[in-house]
Amino acid sequence: MLSPAAYPSVFLPKPPPLWYVSRGDVTVGPVITTQLTRGVASGRVPDDCLVRAWRGDWRDLASVREVAALHKPPTKDPKLEQIFEWELAADRVKKDAMELCHTVAWLARMATGAECAIVHFRSRLDHPLRTRAVVGPMPTTLLGHPLPESDPALHEAFRGRAIVGPPFGRAEDALAIRFASSKNGVGAVAMIPLQLNGQLVAMLELGRPGHGFRRTDLQRAERIAMRALRRRSG
Repeated sequence: MLSPAAYPSVFLPKPPPLWYVSRGDVTVGPVITTQLTRGVASGRVPDDCLVRAWRGDWRDLASVREVAALHKPPTKDPKLEQIFEWELAADRVKKDAMELCHTVAWLARMATGAECAIVHFRSRLDHPLRTRAVVGPMPTTLLGHPLPESDPALHEAFRGRAIVGPPFGRAEDALAIRFASSKNGVGAVAMIPLQLNGQLVAMLELGRPGHGFRRTDLQRAERIAMRALRRRSG
């Protein structure tokens, strides 16, 4: 299986979030997420508490994703065997650009739980990035068209910066507009720049209704996409 350290990731390491917990008269913290969930699971942190991240606003305890997950049925996260199969599929991608992009989009959609995925690709560095794959319940009118040079998400991709929203800014809004015609609307977006030898060759974009993408899922999609790109260029 592909090692997480096989390719440099565009996702920089982030320190774990710190939480303050309050029931009105008493506030405790900071605590990390695992301490918070252990407190909820053991009953030491009542459900009516409020929480806030460092420099954040107070909100309901259940708004913390890991806390909400304690009260839901087990999620069907992909098993290691399934991830291995996805990575093998990336290895089997042929050199045809359209097949490459469609396979990467499909695998990324499966790996992240995205409703839709888009891949922009260029086979030569002096060519613009063109939309080569649109996977999921949305129109395919973007196919074959180049990304405009003024596109905010493209600017971030050339800087080697991933985009994850919410929260939303100019680049995230540009992604939301691309996914606006998807079947169930847009609640979360992500863009992963894909580079070979320090040069941008593709952009992987993901959208779905509901909550934001998990960082680990996006990193998995990034590894699979990079594996396919390196296989093609090798």
